[in-house]
Amino acid sequence: MSDRHIQIGAVAGLWPPNWPMGLTMLRLLLLPVFLWLILADQGQSTLPHRWWAIGVFAVMAATDKLDGYLARKLNQTSRIGTILDPVADKLLVACSIILLSFDWIATPRYQIPRPVVVSVYGSYVVIVAGTLILLGLIGKVSISPRPLGKLGTVLQLMLVLLTLIAPNLQPLVREALHRA
Repeated sequence: MSDRHIQIGAVAGLWPPNWPMGLTMLRLLLLPVFLWLILADQGQSTLPHRWWAIGVFAVMAATDKLDGYLARKLNQTSRIGTILDPVADKLLVACSIILLSFDWIATPRYQIPRPVVVSVYGSYVVIVAGTLILLGLIGKVSISPRPLGKLGTVLQLMLVLLTLIAPNLQPLVREALHRA
């Protein structure tokens, strides 16, 4: 048996479930709902599905920050929570960015450009490949969040949110400029 393992900065043990992990699980459960709402919209920003998708996305983004805060404040970290939290983030961002890059999902003027999609997925590939290489060479990898990584996630979440909201903001901006 190999002596290789990944070390994640958390309290030993997978259970018991706690509030922070429950919020992470909620995000994972809301992801298919969010994706269905985006697909049901099919690029028509006037449909109510878009607004429901924005609401679900806002709940998912808020619980991302809240679960981390509660885990630190209540000292309720767990191995599974430490693994699932970044997985939930990456799934949300990756699925959203790829869907919003298609013109039949996002309104054509507001779809996410292909180079942005490639750079986001490229960064994920580099992280996974680097982790696997270190695991293979050293036999142990320690994973902990860094401020730059957190900033990247926040910016990616803002990109998705603004891509969803932008088609509905343009008429409001036009009307405000017309009145001025």
